[in-house]
Amino acid sequence: MDKSLHSMGMQYAQEAKNIENMIIACKERKRFAMCGGNSTEATRQERLIELHTQQRNDLLRLSAWLRNYYANSPHVIEKGEMHEKHQSCIA
Repeated sequence: MDKSLHSMGMQYAQEAKNIENMIIACKERKRFAMCGGNSTEATRQERLIELHTQQRNDLLRLSAWLRNYYANSPHVIEKGEMHEKHQSCIA
């Protein structure tokens, strides 16, 4: 198993948790804005929630791939190996 890919996947999972906290904070700010009648700020917070949600989902997906697929793959491509394989396909 490639430890660096696995650890990178773990870091991405942790970053996804951090983004989840940002989503919670945006929801709270949106609620305050709506209670205060500030529809412009509420709309801005809604867009941030959507953006952060997409970022979190992308990080979680990438994290799972790194931790479960690439890290356990017996076919991890070493530096320069892709170029050699590509050249052999051309020939």
